[in-house]
Amino acid sequence: MSRWGKKKSYDNIHNYVERVEDVLLSESSWSTSDSDCSGCLHLSRADSLQTDPNYAVGLELATLSPTQTLDNSDAWNIHGNANYLRSAGSHCLLAGGLKTSADPTGGLSSRGLRCSPSLGGTDTVTGGGMLQQLALLAAGAQPWHHNICTAHGRRFAYAATLAIYVYEVEEGSSDWQLFSILANHRKTITCLDWHPTNEDLLASASLDQRVCVWSVSSQSVLCTISICRVPTVVAWCVGHRDLLSFSTQIGPVQLWSYADNSEPYQYFEDYGYSSLIITYRWHPTIPGRLVVGHDDGKITVYREDSGKSRYSAFPEGAEDNEDHSLVTLEWDTCSPDYILVAYRGGSLWLVDINTMMIITKYVMPISASVNTLAWLPDAPGMFVTGDAEKGILRVWTVSKPTPIENIVLKDTGFHVLCTTRALNAACPSNDKQSQMIERTSERKGIMIPNVCVLTLFKDGGVGLYHLRRKQWIFNREHGHTETIFDCSFKPEDSDLLATGSFDGSIKIWKIDTMEAVDTLPNRDNIIYSLSWAPADLNCIVAGTSGGEVFIWDVGKHKILQDIISHKDKKVFCVAWNHKDSRRIASAGESGYCYVHQVSGTLVHDYRHPGPVYGCDWRDADILATGCEDGKIRIFNVSKNRKEPVTELKAHLKKVFRVKWNPVYEDILCSGSDDSSVRIWSYSKAQCLTILVGHSDNVRGLAWCPEVPYLLISGSWDRTMRVWDARYANCLDVVLDHGADVYGLSIHPIRPFLLASCSRDSTMRLWSLASFVAPLQLKVLAEKPTEEIIDETDQGKSFSTSLHLCGLRAEHLRTALQKTDLAHRTSKRLKLFADLFCGDVRVRNLWDLVYVLKGHTDISMLSPNYTSSIMHHSHLVKCSLAMAAEKEMEANRGHGVASRKHSTAEGQEALAESYLRCGSLQQYCELMTRLHQWDHALALAPAVSVDYWRKLMARHAEQLLNDDNEECVPYLLASRDADKLINFHIGRGHLDKAFSECVALSKTHRTSRKGPPPEVPPRVPTAGEMNGIEPVGQRTLECAHLVAEWHLRRGSPIIAACALLAVDDVKGSLSMLLRGHELELVVAVGKLICTDPSANDSCAFDADIPAIQGLVAAAMRYLTYRAVRLQLWDLAVDLANTLPQGTNRTILLAEVLIAFLGGHEEREALYARAGFPTPVECPEKAIGSILDQVLYLLLSTQPYKGLNKALEFLQDQIVGGNLDRESVWYVLRLVQAVPLTQNSAQWMVRADQKAGMLAISAYLGAIRAAGLEYGSIVLYLLSHASYLLEKHRPSGYGFLAEHIESARIKMEEGDSDWGLNVGENLELWSDFKTSRVSGSHLPRHSDAQTCCITNTIIKGPSYFLENGESVMGLNDALMWAKVHPFSPLGSGCRLNPF
Repeated sequence: MSRWGKKKSYDNIHNYVERVEDVLLSESSWSTSDSDCSGCLHLSRADSLQTDPNYAVGLELATLSPTQTLDNSDAWNIHGNANYLRSAGSHCLLAGGLKTSADPTGGLSSRGLRCSPSLGGTDTVTGGGMLQQLALLAAGAQPWHHNICTAHGRRFAYAATLAIYVYEVEEGSSDWQLFSILANHRKTITCLDWHPTNEDLLASASLDQRVCVWSVSSQSVLCTISICRVPTVVAWCVGHRDLLSFSTQIGPVQLWSYADNSEPYQYFEDYGYSSLIITYRWHPTIPGRLVVGHDDGKITVYREDSGKSRYSAFPEGAEDNEDHSLVTLEWDTCSPDYILVAYRGGSLWLVDINTMMIITKYVMPISASVNTLAWLPDAPGMFVTGDAEKGILRVWTVSKPTPIENIVLKDTGFHVLCTTRALNAACPSNDKQSQMIERTSERKGIMIPNVCVLTLFKDGGVGLYHLRRKQWIFNREHGHTETIFDCSFKPEDSDLLATGSFDGSIKIWKIDTMEAVDTLPNRDNIIYSLSWAPADLNCIVAGTSGGEVFIWDVGKHKILQDIISHKDKKVFCVAWNHKDSRRIASAGESGYCYVHQVSGTLVHDYRHPGPVYGCDWRDADILATGCEDGKIRIFNVSKNRKEPVTELKAHLKKVFRVKWNPVYEDILCSGSDDSSVRIWSYSKAQCLTILVGHSDNVRGLAWCPEVPYLLISGSWDRTMRVWDARYANCLDVVLDHGADVYGLSIHPIRPFLLASCSRDSTMRLWSLASFVAPLQLKVLAEKPTEEIIDETDQGKSFSTSLHLCGLRAEHLRTALQKTDLAHRTSKRLKLFADLFCGDVRVRNLWDLVYVLKGHTDISMLSPNYTSSIMHHSHLVKCSLAMAAEKEMEANRGHGVASRKHSTAEGQEALAESYLRCGSLQQYCELMTRLHQWDHALALAPAVSVDYWRKLMARHAEQLLNDDNEECVPYLLASRDADKLINFHIGRGHLDKAFSECVALSKTHRTSRKGPPPEVPPRVPTAGEMNGIEPVGQRTLECAHLVAEWHLRRGSPIIAACALLAVDDVKGSLSMLLRGHELELVVAVGKLICTDPSANDSCAFDADIPAIQGLVAAAMRYLTYRAVRLQLWDLAVDLANTLPQGTNRTILLAEVLIAFLGGHEEREALYARAGFPTPVECPEKAIGSILDQVLYLLLSTQPYKGLNKALEFLQDQIVGGNLDRESVWYVLRLVQAVPLTQNSAQWMVRADQKAGMLAISAYLGAIRAAGLEYGSIVLYLLSHASYLLEKHRPSGYGFLAEHIESARIKMEEGDSDWGLNVGENLELWSDFKTSRVSGSHLPRHSDAQTCCITNTIIKGPSYFLENGESVMGLNDALMWAKVHPFSPLGSGCRLNPF
């Protein structure tokens, strides 16, 4: 059966209730976990329970805790939240030095993660996941079911196949952001509904036969119920706070009071219906009144207010020849008895339910039909409809049988829509534009209400359209609507990523914006695999479920070749040979792996004993395949033989993927249905290691092209795992995908940027940079390049040390060798920072840095510079050039671009481009082409008075040629008496000709007399009075607003670019520091401040001290990172890169205090740092309190230094001397003391430990207030109070009063903390809250609650020492910067750096 045949049977879902199995086989969210790939139905373990014959039939109630995580099923074999591992141990293992105790299954304990040895030996808090998510491409709206979108206030939601996506607009903002992903259903979601009065409650149902009630804010299921059939409609009952109704297609409608944990009951004692239920609706204002629509067009009405009566009928007055399959219906919100009904044949009726008579028949255009409709709130008698075949939104009134307005929104038809009141703050618009639209509406005799329409299209697109202002306030073009089976980066362009999906389409995404730049519409078959052509051929080969292998020329947008050797058998894998671009391999269900020429000529056909699932090229000749029989076969296509040269008995079950290592040609890996990944030696024909950890079939595999033993795998168990293939150790596990993980891709140009795709219909981008943190630290510590890049010839086995070994590293080394010595250091910093950064937008940052360094030639910058954030000196010039180029394309009238720019919308966009560049004359000219003369004439005087007069004359001439009487005022204004008189005489209006001629002559005479009218002088602004240029000041303010906007949305690099574009280097580095892009802070700061090619007179010279302070802060946090990784020598070397001074001395002392190694190692580390031995340190403990504390802490009797430090801090707190620098330096030394590890030199008493933690928490709160970390100040104060109350340390009672005073000051909003934050830039540089990359992304299947704020965490998380408590990484960073100890009060160190 063809793919679309299956989809058609599933679209006709009304007949499936008694044939559930047929639906499941045709439903991708249930069956495409390789049911189409492997020929078997994939039942996940949690869902398979319901297929057990002993499984209870009927209703099951299960109430979950509101704070419970979304997935708590033991059947999935995912113990707790497993996206965290032994961070420090993993790094040391990567570095080849320390062998960790991670077990072969990945090192996970039953509850998560054990503590990792770090800053104080083993006293460091467990970290978060090392694989950091950078971006998310949300799934498109599913095209299967209708009741899948809803809106409430500042939120709207829609259902993809397996998850509900909730968007929210912040107070005072106009930007709609993804707020949460609700993913608990294991099969396709069928319907959802928002509670009418509580925006936190959302109900949903699914093919898994469950109804769930969600808490949107906590992203958790409050209550769920299982029923014996599939619910297709859910709706909250009007007038009942906790009553929810639901129904299957055969009925009956049931009511469920979810809050009481009671069983549902039937609304009426019905015996079912004679036809299937399409939908039903409760009356929005009358409780108990219900209308049900059936597939045969009949309508059932329940009227509880009139004695619980029920009656079913078909509306009278219909034509017999019409298609009466009901599509949807809605109550008239202003009437108790009228409903609006739409039928598939195009009929649209207003029906009286009392008489079942058609009140009004609305006339649709020929061949148009309604697919969805909704009444407009606050607009009695007005409603909108969406066409089924094209995206035309029609606005109607009940009194008129034809639409009053038709708005074309898209070429694709509507799937469903709903309406909501527009929020003024969320819908900013030009006031003049709004007034003009309102005046136009008044002229038509209508007033369009202030309403937004939530639109879902058949291609998966989602939008929020402001009806009155005729503009999108949110518009996301189509994502995939079904499982994404494969993804692949374009070889020559790391910006482009292709995806192939079950929905039959291939899409190419620009990953910096996550927008689709090209789409191959569905090919009537599932796309299982795709592969880019090598070099710059710009072609893609894909394999489908229909047996096709086709080549798509992306540039020409056409299919070059259709290869049908597989006939009608599924093609599971295709691979384009990147060493010999003429060869393409394809493997499939036929049991053959074919090798074709690009021309379609068959070169080889390798027969296998069963279906072939995977194939991969090593070089021009060597090809590996994975087969159903569990074997790997390796062929040499240059030899004329059909037998494999090597056969590996690989797995117990089928081999699904094989991947050659990109560096070691002898090594390949394989993933199988036996849940394992195996590493092989081709030459030895033996298995080197077995990677065990997945609990289900392995699908995706990807090697890191620069660290060749780093392997990533994806599985049906919904996890991605990162492995060290040398020791079979799992380094990280992530569960962010809500379903099977299929495709994985890493780009060789950006070797630490990973893309993944899944059955959850999402595509995600990840950074692998954390796995090579030691190498990044070596670069910043100015270690030789030989310690970072392996210069030896690659052998046949893995290296035991951590080096870069790939092609990109080789190119980098070559580039450094060609750079002169004077510039080599800065070039080295830039190249390595660019290599390790996973965010492709970092090139925009380097472009702007080079512009600041005096490089003015735009052609020397990256090709994408003009489409990114440009420097202010280039902005107008480049924008004008691009606008002029678009205008030339439109004028030439050739090609797709010209058609795009020649449309009215294209011309308006061009005009707006000119306006933004300040080119008013070009703007006016384009407005005249669009016949918007009023706009043009209004702005023309700003160009010149002469231009305005010429434009006036042109408009008058145009109106005169049209014989339009509106030309008269323009002729008068342009003083063209001849044309004015001739116009009136020609019309016989002699009296008008005479009177206006006289008026014109008098106007002409008076215009020559007297001085020109006085213009009142402009009052100077406060900035101008202070000598500040106003436009430049406002530009800087706007740049900061843009930067904050990007930072809040998890893009610190773009935020930094926004400020670099206006020469604000200090602000730019601050954005990077807040985003925890520490390496970039150091690289950019050093490049700007220390490069010998720097200009002598720079606009940012005054900011040099602040810039150096930001670099020093970043270097301090990087030193802490080295300590966490137990790279002690490297930590000392990093600290030594700081300038001589107190800050460097304190940082070195922190490293030495934290070190708990042996006597010889300790003395060696002291010598490396330039300190006397521990025995000699007491001799230095003289002079200032800082020197005394420092050297006593480093001595053989450090407890003396700790006592002195605590006494000093107590005195300063009591005396109110927190403005002294010594207080904060001493605090840093105290905070470096290991508290959970007793050793020969450290014996901290329990009460002293509690007092020390309380003082640290209190002073940390004060410091957090000074640094504007407002989100954690009160929690730190509460933590200090908790420590005092629990342990009651002697001598610290005074602290309670200071804590209470600080709490009152914070609650009152008092910002005066008596701190000299502007004097010492080394101490006070890291201002404002942290927002790391990806902070805006909600978690999917492993939602977690922060242990201090009790809110759902977005973005990366950080686990504490018990493996259960968790913080958001942003909160963890701010907490650790001011109080580096666990919030649990154990004394374990917090080191998230």
